[in-house]
Amino acid sequence: MTDGHDGANKKIGSELLREDASLEGVVLTFVDGLKKRVSAMEIAARDGDFEALRNSAHQLKGSGGGYGYSILTDRAAVLEQEAKAHATVQCLTALEELKQVCDRIVVEPAE
Repeated sequence: MTDGHDGANKKIGSELLREDASLEGVVLTFVDGLKKRVSAMEIAARDGDFEALRNSAHQLKGSGGGYGYSILTDRAAVLEQEAKAHATVQCLTALEELKQVCDRIVVEPAE
């Protein structure tokens, strides 16, 4: 797994699929929904709806690791904390970092 600083273009696979490839379908469903989740977070951030942003980040923090993408848990936790603090600029920065990670997520076993 990479942390977003080294290997910034490297694909991020699922740790869960490394353990159990038969779960590919559920992981695919999760990954397919990421774009919609991030879009909802962008709208919440744009609208200054910190509670919706915090809730969305909290949900992704929990589910990201469950589907084998612990980096999502890490990035979503940062966004959740910034939303709790109503820190607009930091939320936008954390959201951009989260988007960059999501762009690298693939439905493959982690290396």
